[in-house]
Amino acid sequence: MNKEELISALEESHERILETIEGLSPEAMLEPGVVGEWSVKDVLAHLSRWEAEVVKLLWQAHQGIAPTTLLNEQVPDDEVNARWHEEDQGRPLERILEDFHGVRNQTIHRLEFFTEKDLSDPKRYPWLGGQPLWEWVAGDSFEHDSEHLEQIRLWREKRET
Repeated sequence: MNKEELISALEESHERILETIEGLSPEAMLEPGVVGEWSVKDVLAHLSRWEAEVVKLLWQAHQGIAPTTLLNEQVPDDEVNARWHEEDQGRPLERILEDFHGVRNQTIHRLEFFTEKDLSDPKRYPWLGGQPLWEWVAGDSFEHDSEHLEQIRLWREKRET
């Protein structure tokens, strides 16, 4: 995937999530049951937290630093998700929404610093274990969005029938 396609996928994915939550009241966004007991707010916080790790990875890669993000640690995702969920419980919905918008803007901004070769060469960053950088970006941004987008859609359908 080239840089233009990557940025386009990021923008389109973000727009799809916004369209899916459009019209939900703040109260509805706090209702549990979207993913287990998680609300829409919780899902958006979850997506933002993982993508913030991508932003950090991109910054460190651009600096020539081996990443210190959770993306390359051996901590189980469920453990990280539970910790972050607990931490985000007291955060207001407005702040979660700001983070959700801001992190996507930061991801796109950080990508501007990379060449096509930086993004696509599987040998460019040895610490990625032979994967190109764009795949790491995709995995914890628009591909992750798609997984949870479908869950939000199903929840809305069930809720509105």
